[in-house]
Amino acid sequence: MPDVTGGNALRAQEQMDGTQVRFEDATGKNREVVDPKAWRVCDSRPGANQQITSYPVVLLVTPTTEPCPEGASG
Repeated sequence: MPDVTGGNALRAQEQMDGTQVRFEDATGKNREVVDPKAWRVCDSRPGANQQITSYPVVLLVTPTTEPCPEGASG
């Protein structure tokens, strides 16, 4: 899994090149990610530099106007 933490969610999805990706609101507010370019990656499952063993890969994201929640690194 590439380290996409802190990056733009759309670019992260493009970087995954064909890998199934699902976005989740890192704040727990369950907001739908309609425009990934307006969101930032705070964390991922699996974590950065870990082997992808199941799909979809989950990118935990927040809007670029908000900080990542405590405990998430983006």
